[in-house]
Amino acid sequence: MARKADSRKPRISEEQINEMIRLRRQGKSISAIARATGCHRQTVRAYLKERQADILADEVRKQILTDELQNHLGSLSQFAASLVDHLTIPDSPTEERDVAAVLAPLLPKGFPMGLDSASRKARREQRETDRQNKMLMNSLREHTREKGWWQAFDEWQEAWNTCRSALQKLRGEANELVEKLISEKPSLKEEAERRIKEERDTVERIISDVLWLVWWADTGKPVAKFGVKEGRVVAYFGDGTYHTIGHRLSEDSLCQDMKEVSIFAFETLCQRFSNKSIAEMLHRMDKNIEVIDDALDPFVLRPLLVRTRCELCPV
Repeated sequence: MARKADSRKPRISEEQINEMIRLRRQGKSISAIARATGCHRQTVRAYLKERQADILADEVRKQILTDELQNHLGSLSQFAASLVDHLTIPDSPTEERDVAAVLAPLLPKGFPMGLDSASRKARREQRETDRQNKMLMNSLREHTREKGWWQAFDEWQEAWNTCRSALQKLRGEANELVEKLISEKPSLKEEAERRIKEERDTVERIISDVLWLVWWADTGKPVAKFGVKEGRVVAYFGDGTYHTIGHRLSEDSLCQDMKEVSIFAFETLCQRFSNKSIAEMLHRMDKNIEVIDDALDPFVLRPLLVRTRCELCPV
Protein backbone atom coordinates (compact mmCIF):
# COMPACT_ATOMS: atom_id res chain seq x y z
CA MET A 1 0.00 0.00 0.00
CA ALA A 2 1.32 3.40 -0.97
CA ARG A 3 2.37 5.65 1.90
CA LYS A 4 0.65 9.06 2.13
CA ALA A 5 2.85 12.01 1.41
CA ASP A 6 4.04 13.81 4.54
CA SER A 7 2.14 17.16 4.55
CA ARG A 8 4.03 18.53 7.49
CA LYS A 9 6.15 21.64 6.95
CA PRO A 10 9.89 21.17 6.88
CA ARG A 11 11.58 21.70 10.23
CA ILE A 12 13.36 25.02 10.36
CA SER A 13 14.89 26.97 13.22
CA GLU A 14 13.19 29.67 15.23
CA GLU A 15 15.86 32.07 14.02
CA GLN A 16 14.80 31.44 10.43
CA ILE A 17 11.16 32.04 11.29
CA ASN A 18 11.99 35.30 13.05
CA GLU A 19 14.05 36.35 10.03
CA MET A 20 11.09 35.62 7.77
CA ILE A 21 8.86 37.79 9.95
CA ARG A 22 11.43 40.58 10.10
CA LEU A 23 11.84 40.63 6.32
CA ARG A 24 8.09 40.51 5.77
CA ARG A 25 7.69 43.55 8.02
CA GLN A 26 10.18 45.31 5.79
CA GLY A 27 7.89 44.64 2.82
CA LYS A 28 9.99 41.91 1.19
CA SER A 29 8.29 39.49 -1.21
CA ILE A 30 7.88 35.77 -0.54
CA SER A 31 10.52 34.98 -3.15
CA ALA A 32 13.00 37.44 -1.62
CA ILE A 33 12.42 36.00 1.83
CA ALA A 34 12.90 32.46 0.47
CA ARG A 35 16.23 33.40 -1.09
CA ALA A 36 17.41 35.18 2.06
CA THR A 37 16.50 32.30 4.40
CA GLY A 38 17.32 29.41 2.06
CA CYS A 39 13.80 28.01 2.32
CA HIS A 40 11.25 27.04 -0.30
CA ARG A 41 8.63 29.64 -1.17
CA GLN A 42 5.82 27.35 0.00
CA THR A 43 7.61 26.89 3.31
CA VAL A 44 7.96 30.63 3.76
CA ARG A 45 4.31 31.18 2.84
CA ALA A 46 3.16 28.46 5.25
CA TYR A 47 5.11 29.79 8.23
CA LEU A 48 4.10 33.38 7.59
CA LYS A 49 0.46 32.32 7.37
CA GLU A 50 0.81 30.41 10.63
CA ARG A 51 2.38 33.42 12.34
CA GLN A 52 0.04 35.95 10.73
CA ALA A 53 -1.94 36.46 13.93
CA ASP A 54 1.27 37.03 15.90
CA ILE A 55 2.56 39.44 13.29
CA LEU A 56 -0.70 41.38 13.34
CA ALA A 57 -0.75 41.43 17.15
CA ASP A 58 2.82 42.73 17.19
CA GLU A 59 1.96 45.45 14.70
CA VAL A 60 -1.11 46.49 16.67
CA ARG A 61 0.86 46.46 19.92
CA LYS A 62 3.63 48.50 18.32
CA GLN A 63 1.15 51.06 17.03
CA ILE A 64 -0.62 51.28 20.39
CA LEU A 65 2.66 51.78 22.22
CA THR A 66 3.75 54.38 19.67
CA ASP A 67 0.48 56.28 20.10
CA GLU A 68 0.62 56.02 23.88
CA LEU A 69 4.21 57.22 23.99
CA GLN A 70 3.38 60.11 21.70
CA ASN A 71 0.44 61.09 23.92
CA HIS A 72 2.60 60.78 27.03
CA LEU A 73 5.36 62.96 25.62
CA GLY A 74 2.77 65.45 24.40
CA SER A 75 1.23 65.63 27.88
CA LEU A 76 4.65 66.22 29.42
CA SER A 77 5.38 69.01 26.94
CA GLN A 78 2.03 70.67 27.72
CA PHE A 79 2.63 70.30 31.46
CA ALA A 80 6.11 71.82 31.11
CA ALA A 81 4.60 74.81 29.29
CA SER A 82 1.99 75.19 32.05
CA LEU A 83 4.71 75.03 34.68
CA VAL A 84 6.61 77.87 33.02
CA ASP A 85 3.41 79.94 32.83
CA HIS A 86 3.03 79.68 36.63
CA LEU A 87 6.59 80.82 37.35
CA THR A 88 6.31 84.55 37.89
CA ILE A 89 7.57 87.16 40.31
CA PRO A 90 5.28 88.96 42.79
CA ASP A 91 3.46 91.72 40.95
CA SER A 92 2.62 93.87 43.93
CA PRO A 93 4.05 94.91 47.31
CA THR A 94 1.07 93.26 49.02
CA GLU A 95 1.76 89.72 47.76
CA GLU A 96 0.60 87.23 50.39
CA ARG A 97 0.67 83.93 48.50
CA ASP A 98 3.34 81.34 49.24
CA VAL A 99 4.73 79.00 46.59
CA ALA A 100 2.05 76.40 47.25
CA ALA A 101 -0.65 78.97 46.52
CA VAL A 102 1.14 80.16 43.38
CA LEU A 103 1.32 76.61 42.01
CA ALA A 104 -2.13 75.64 43.30
CA PRO A 105 -3.83 76.03 39.88
CA LEU A 106 -1.21 73.65 38.45
CA LEU A 107 -1.25 71.19 41.35
CA PRO A 108 -4.67 71.68 42.97
CA LYS A 109 -5.27 70.44 46.49
CA GLY A 110 -8.65 71.77 47.57
CA PHE A 111 -11.93 70.11 46.65
CA PRO A 112 -15.32 71.82 46.28
CA MET A 113 -17.69 71.14 49.14
CA GLY A 114 -21.22 69.80 48.84
CA LEU A 115 -23.12 66.53 48.66
CA ASP A 116 -25.10 66.92 45.44
CA SER A 117 -24.18 64.94 42.33
CA ALA A 118 -22.65 67.97 40.59
CA SER A 119 -20.33 68.59 43.55
CA ARG A 120 -19.34 64.92 43.71
CA LYS A 121 -18.57 64.96 40.00
CA ALA A 122 -16.51 68.13 40.41
CA ARG A 123 -14.57 66.55 43.28
CA ARG A 124 -13.86 63.46 41.21
CA GLU A 125 -12.69 65.53 38.27
CA GLN A 126 -10.48 67.69 40.48
CA ARG A 127 -8.97 64.63 42.18
CA GLU A 128 -8.24 63.19 38.76
CA THR A 129 -6.58 66.42 37.62
CA ASP A 130 -4.62 66.57 40.87
CA ARG A 131 -3.43 62.99 40.47
CA GLN A 132 -2.50 63.40 36.81
CA ASN A 133 -0.57 66.62 37.36
CA LYS A 134 1.39 65.21 40.27
CA MET A 135 2.30 62.17 38.18
CA LEU A 136 3.32 64.43 35.30
CA MET A 137 5.48 66.50 37.65
CA ASN A 138 7.23 63.32 38.82
CA SER A 139 7.61 62.14 35.22
CA LEU A 140 9.10 65.46 34.17
CA ARG A 141 11.58 65.18 37.03
CA GLU A 142 12.54 61.64 35.97
CA HIS A 143 13.01 62.60 32.34
CA THR A 144 15.19 65.59 33.24
CA ARG A 145 16.55 64.57 36.65
CA GLU A 146 20.17 65.13 35.66
CA LYS A 147 19.56 68.66 34.44
CA GLY A 148 20.41 71.71 36.51
CA TRP A 149 17.17 73.53 35.87
CA TRP A 150 15.54 71.75 38.83
CA GLN A 151 18.00 73.60 41.05
CA ALA A 152 16.76 76.83 39.46
CA PHE A 153 13.19 75.73 40.19
CA ASP A 154 14.02 75.12 43.85
CA GLU A 155 15.82 78.48 44.05
CA TRP A 156 12.81 80.23 42.51
CA GLN A 157 10.54 78.69 45.17
CA GLU A 158 12.90 79.69 47.98
CA ALA A 159 13.26 83.23 46.63
CA TRP A 160 9.49 83.63 46.27
CA ASN A 161 8.81 82.59 49.87
CA THR A 162 11.67 84.74 51.15
CA CYS A 163 10.38 87.75 49.22
CA ARG A 164 6.82 87.17 50.40
CA SER A 165 7.95 86.97 54.03
CA ALA A 166 10.01 90.15 53.65
CA LEU A 167 7.07 92.00 52.07
CA GLN A 168 4.80 90.99 54.95
CA LYS A 169 7.34 92.31 57.45
CA LEU A 170 7.77 95.50 55.45
CA ARG A 171 4.02 96.08 55.43
CA GLY A 172 3.89 95.60 59.19
CA GLU A 173 6.75 98.07 59.64
CA ALA A 174 5.04 100.51 57.27
CA ASN A 175 1.90 100.36 59.38
CA GLU A 176 3.81 101.12 62.60
CA LEU A 177 5.84 103.87 60.95
CA VAL A 178 2.92 105.75 59.36
CA GLU A 179 0.78 105.52 62.49
CA LYS A 180 3.67 106.87 64.57
CA LEU A 181 4.32 109.75 62.15
CA ILE A 182 0.65 110.72 62.03
CA SER A 183 0.27 110.52 65.81
CA GLU A 184 3.05 113.13 66.11
CA LYS A 185 0.89 115.61 64.18
CA PRO A 186 -2.31 116.19 66.22
CA SER A 187 -4.30 117.87 63.46
CA LEU A 188 -3.47 115.14 60.97
CA LYS A 189 -4.22 112.46 63.57
CA GLU A 190 -7.63 114.00 64.20
CA GLU A 191 -8.29 114.06 60.45
CA ALA A 192 -7.28 110.39 60.15
CA GLU A 193 -9.56 109.36 63.03
CA ARG A 194 -12.46 111.24 61.51
CA ARG A 195 -11.91 109.50 58.16
CA ILE A 196 -11.90 106.09 59.87
CA LYS A 197 -15.36 106.83 61.27
CA GLU A 198 -16.44 107.59 57.70
CA GLU A 199 -15.05 104.15 56.69
CA ARG A 200 -12.23 105.80 54.76
CA ASP A 201 -9.09 104.68 56.56
CA THR A 202 -6.50 107.35 55.73
CA VAL A 203 -3.66 105.49 57.44
CA GLU A 204 -4.32 102.31 55.45
CA ARG A 205 -4.54 104.31 52.24
CA ILE A 206 -1.24 106.09 52.92
CA ILE A 207 0.49 102.80 53.72
CA SER A 208 -0.74 101.25 50.48
CA ASP A 209 0.21 104.27 48.35
CA VAL A 210 3.68 104.64 49.84
CA LEU A 211 4.42 100.92 49.46
CA TRP A 212 3.50 101.18 45.79
CA LEU A 213 5.89 104.11 45.41
CA VAL A 214 8.64 102.03 47.02
CA TRP A 215 7.81 99.12 44.72
CA TRP A 216 7.84 101.28 41.58
CA ALA A 217 11.10 102.93 42.62
CA ASP A 218 12.79 99.53 42.39
CA THR A 219 11.23 98.72 39.03
CA GLY A 220 12.66 101.77 37.31
CA LYS A 221 10.05 104.39 38.09
CA PRO A 222 11.55 106.47 40.91
CA VAL A 223 9.81 109.42 42.53
CA ALA A 224 11.25 112.76 41.37
CA LYS A 225 9.56 114.93 43.98
CA PHE A 226 6.57 115.28 46.29
CA GLY A 227 4.08 118.11 46.03
CA VAL A 228 0.49 119.16 46.73
CA LYS A 229 -2.27 119.17 44.14
CA GLU A 230 -5.90 120.11 44.86
CA GLY A 231 -5.79 119.23 48.54
CA ARG A 232 -3.88 115.98 48.11
CA VAL A 233 -0.23 115.01 48.43
CA VAL A 234 1.20 113.92 45.08
CA ALA A 235 4.34 112.00 44.13
CA TYR A 236 5.68 113.05 40.73
CA PHE A 237 7.70 110.66 38.57
CA GLY A 238 10.46 111.55 36.16
CA ASP A 239 8.21 111.04 33.13
CA GLY A 240 5.77 113.71 34.33
CA THR A 241 3.10 111.33 35.63
CA TYR A 242 2.07 111.38 39.28
CA HIS A 243 0.41 109.29 41.97
CA THR A 244 -1.78 110.74 44.71
CA ILE A 245 -1.22 109.66 48.30
CA GLY A 246 -4.10 109.16 50.71
CA HIS A 247 -7.51 110.85 50.54
CA ARG A 248 -8.26 114.46 49.81
CA LEU A 249 -7.71 116.46 52.99
CA SER A 250 -10.44 118.65 54.47
CA GLU A 251 -8.05 121.57 55.02
CA ASP A 252 -5.13 122.82 52.95
CA SER A 253 -3.15 123.40 56.14
CA LEU A 254 -2.94 119.63 56.63
CA CYS A 255 -1.28 119.06 53.27
CA GLN A 256 2.16 120.09 54.47
CA ASP A 257 1.97 117.69 57.41
CA MET A 258 0.81 114.90 55.10
CA LYS A 259 3.62 115.69 52.68
CA GLU A 260 6.23 115.42 55.46
CA VAL A 261 4.75 112.09 56.61
CA SER A 262 4.77 110.76 53.04
CA ILE A 263 8.35 111.80 52.32
CA PHE A 264 9.76 110.39 55.55
CA ALA A 265 7.76 107.15 55.22
CA PHE A 266 8.83 106.73 51.59
CA GLU A 267 12.54 107.30 52.27
CA THR A 268 12.54 105.05 55.34
CA LEU A 269 10.68 102.21 53.63
CA CYS A 270 12.89 102.43 50.54
CA GLN A 271 15.88 101.81 52.79
CA ARG A 272 14.16 98.92 54.55
CA PHE A 273 13.12 97.51 51.16
CA SER A 274 16.78 97.44 50.25
CA ASN A 275 17.92 96.10 53.62
CA LYS A 276 15.52 93.15 53.36
CA SER A 277 17.04 92.27 49.95
CA ILE A 278 13.58 92.23 48.36
CA ALA A 279 14.96 93.62 45.10
CA GLU A 280 17.64 90.93 45.13
CA MET A 281 14.98 88.23 45.60
CA LEU A 282 12.93 89.61 42.71
CA HIS A 283 16.01 89.61 40.49
CA ARG A 284 16.91 86.07 41.53
CA MET A 285 13.41 84.84 40.71
CA ASP A 286 13.51 86.53 37.34
CA LYS A 287 16.88 84.95 36.45
CA ASN A 288 15.74 81.49 37.52
CA ILE A 289 12.59 81.82 35.45
CA GLU A 290 14.79 82.52 32.42
CA VAL A 291 16.84 79.38 33.12
CA ILE A 292 13.73 77.23 33.49
CA ASP A 293 12.06 78.75 30.45
CA ASP A 294 15.12 77.97 28.33
CA ALA A 295 15.40 74.43 29.72
CA LEU A 296 11.74 73.65 29.04
CA ASP A 297 11.70 75.08 25.54
CA PRO A 298 10.04 72.39 23.36
CA PHE A 299 13.10 72.09 21.09
CA VAL A 300 15.32 71.49 24.11
CA LEU A 301 12.91 69.36 26.10
CA ARG A 302 11.76 66.96 23.38
CA PRO A 303 15.13 65.15 22.93
CA LEU A 304 15.42 64.71 26.69
CA LEU A 305 11.98 63.15 26.88
CA VAL A 306 12.77 60.73 24.05
CA ARG A 307 16.16 59.66 25.40
CA THR A 308 14.95 58.84 28.90
CA ARG A 309 12.10 56.95 30.49
CA CYS A 310 9.82 57.28 33.49
CA GLU A 311 7.25 55.06 35.19
CA LEU A 312 4.49 56.39 32.95
CA CYS A 313 6.32 55.65 29.70
CA PRO A 314 4.76 52.74 27.76
CA VAL A 315 7.05 49.70 27.79
